[in-house]
Amino acid sequence: MAASKETISNIQKYTDIELVKIVTVEVHKYKPDTVVAAERELSNRSISKIQMANLVKAAAQQNTAVQEIQLYVTNSGVRFVNFIIDFIVFILLILAGTFILDSVFTTSNNELLLSIGYGMVFILFMVYYGVSEYFSQKTLGKFFTKTKVVNLDGSKPGALTILIRTLCRLIPLDRLSFLIFKSGFHDKLSHTQVVKDL
Repeated sequence: MAASKETISNIQKYTDIELVKIVTVEVHKYKPDTVVAAERELSNRSISKIQMANLVKAAAQQNTAVQEIQLYVTNSGVRFVNFIIDFIVFILLILAGTFILDSVFTTSNNELLLSIGYGMVFILFMVYYGVSEYFSQKTLGKFFTKTKVVNLDGSKPGALTILIRTLCRLIPLDRLSFLIFKSGFHDKLSHTQVVKDL
């Protein structure tokens, strides 16, 4: 159960809708003392019966929306297909970039070429995953499998979220983490998920 003394002491900082969630649709997530504190705080606020009814309705709708999104979360098999397609496309981009670098740079300084090569790979990585997911919520793999990346509430992720998601892909074994867990490391750490694009 998700509650602590710190939560209870900070209960006044919660919004009306957050308090209503604690005492209704998310009551199972909290310890009884937190629920009591939330109820007490709600009763101390000047909330009319109509406002309270609207808050309860909004909390229920938000909870239902999250549950509906979970129905469309893709499985590990689809994620693996995405990975294979994206990996092949990324390798092809690296090969094309290497060909371009070879035709542009004529130097025998291997350290310089190696540094430029690593820089090129990193830029291609950030562009392929970051830019494509920011603008279209998809990589080519996701276009093929008709899936897209979303926030946990189903909304389109912002630039910072996509940046975190993309950088988290650099964690060793991240690409295969979704075969072990329902969500990969880059999903968990960026609070995103891949869902069917209906």
